Order: sequence, then C-alpha cells, then structure tokens
Amino acid sequence: MTEYVEQSGRRRLKVVFILVALVVLASTLAAIFGHRAFAPVPFPRAGGQAKLTVEVSGAANAKGQVMAAVCDEASFLKVCPYMLTQKGAAKLTFHFEKIKPGRYAVMLFHDENGNGAFDKSANGMPLEGYGFSRNAKGHFGPPSFEEAAIDIKPGVDPISIELAY
Repeated sequence: MTEYVEQSGRRRLKVVFILVALVVLASTLAAIFGHRAFAPVPFPRAGGQAKLTVEVSGAANAKGQVMAAVCDEASFLKVCPYMLTQKGAAKLTFHFEKIKPGRYAVMLFHDENGNGAFDKSANGMPLEGYGFSRNAKGHFGPPSFEEAAIDIKPGVDPISIELAY
C-alpha cells in the first residue's frame, strides 16, 4: 500500500511540474509576442547591404496577419530593428532589405484575429502560431538566441520557417 501511495505522489509531482512548466512557457511566449513586441518601429534606413528572404509555411488559415522580426542578440525577444507584417496566407515570403551583415534570429507569429497581440488561453497556452529561424524550439519556453541564430551576409540570404501551433 505504501508503494502505491509513493507512486501516486510521484505522479502528482510530475503533473504539477509539467503544468508549471507549461504556464512558464505560455507566459514567456506572451511576453515575447505581446502587443508591444510588434509595435510599429521605424525601418532602419542606415546602410546594410544584406537582404533576407523568409519563406513561411504551415499557417493554419489565411486569417489576420503574420508578423515577422529580425533581431540581433540585444533585441531578441524584444522590439527588433527589422519588422514586417503581411496579410495571412498558407504560404508567405518576407523580404527584409538594408540589413547590416551580422548574426540575427528571426521570430514571427500568426496574428489570426488581427489584434496585434500574441493571444493565449486563460491558462497561458498559445492560441496562435509562432516560429523562429532554424525552426528552433525552446524547452519550457522560447529558444535561446543561439538556438535560433543565423548569419546574414551581404547579398540575399534565404531561410524557411514553419509555424507551430
């Protein structure tokens, strides 16, 4: 009988741990893709010679808009220097221009209802699709900059990202 009680207690601890981890993940994603994260930012006009083409697939539907951002390490998961928005579609291509060559990460989300925010359920789980360069996935939260980082060189660099829901 005590063995059953110990196993039951361990299962409860595992369930609690998983629930806490999911809440942390959802809270982090909400912070990343909150309304202010994709507020209009002036597109940098100064001197980059690089171009980045981001092909996006996996959208659940053609509703709303897809928001994409190219971030350096300092701006990752915050307001990024390069941001674009397009009407929702099954497949999209974003063309970022005048990027200074360097190391960046791309993040995007599908704002299905067009409210400019990354929506989540009452328990904090994401309700809209999102993605990162290199299709990086975080563990109980968003990926690190290094997991999503890509090198952008002068010329045109193409990448692909699949949205996750």
